[in-house]
Amino acid sequence: MITVATHNGSFHSDDVFAIAAFRLLLGKEQVQVMRVDRNGGEIIADYVVDVGGVYDHAQKRYDHHQNGAPVRDNGIPYAGFGLMWRHYGAIICQSDEVAAMLDRALVQPVDAPDNGMVLSSPLRDDVRPVELYQIVNSFAPPWGSEASKDDAFMEAVEWAESFLERMIQNYRALLALETLVKDTYQLAHTKQILQFPVPVPAEALIPYADVHVVISPDDRSVSPLWRAAVVRKAYGEFENRVSFPEAWGGLRGEALRAVSGIDDALFCHKARFLFVAGSRESALKAASLAQ
Repeated sequence: MITVATHNGSFHSDDVFAIAAFRLLLGKEQVQVMRVDRNGGEIIADYVVDVGGVYDHAQKRYDHHQNGAPVRDNGIPYAGFGLMWRHYGAIICQSDEVAAMLDRALVQPVDAPDNGMVLSSPLRDDVRPVELYQIVNSFAPPWGSEASKDDAFMEAVEWAESFLERMIQNYRALLALETLVKDTYQLAHTKQILQFPVPVPAEALIPYADVHVVISPDDRSVSPLWRAAVVRKAYGEFENRVSFPEAWGGLRGEALRAVSGIDDALFCHKARFLFVAGSRESALKAASLAQ
């Protein structure tokens, strides 16, 4: 067995995800997790994370609580998760690029609050999103409970491991999607309307400013339909580069077929960014009418 130590008592996203990542790295069946006293003596384990007051990759020690702990170039300090990911992320992901994407999307957002750094603030005081640390905290025994914190910690680790594994798979797929989009764009003679033989989200074309509409099959597991989807102007915004005709908005079936003149038209979203039909040719015709 390979022993991996972290601190006992209350747990946070940092130590939970660090242990989850070690289990992906080493194989969960091969890892024995040790939760040790923060104020104890020498920690004897193969790997130590988020406890012990030492960061030394040669010794496989990854704590960040000591003075002089490293800080990223962008000013975000490393926590235990970030320190182990710094050395093992690419091995876990089997890709430097995927590991870097995960560092931006997950690792740094875990490290920052663990070091007392706020990355964002809500736009409203009365409505706040559920954050990752709250999901992790939900695994902890509630106040007044005598349930085991060690058992609760391992339940949180199981969840985090599954979540991290899915994120890795999704980012690998995202890289493949980006390659398909880039190749299709470069080969297309007309850039405003791009056609794909597989489902492609319109959001994937946001970086290509001259692409207005994406034609692709709908989800084949649901239906053999085709969709024309308008590309938004920017991430995080809902303003379209073009829109389908105003008269189509919110219509379905016969009503949409009558006003559009497209025989197999099925649906147009009321915000006029999505059109669904029974054939690629009809989706292409609808795309040509968007402006």
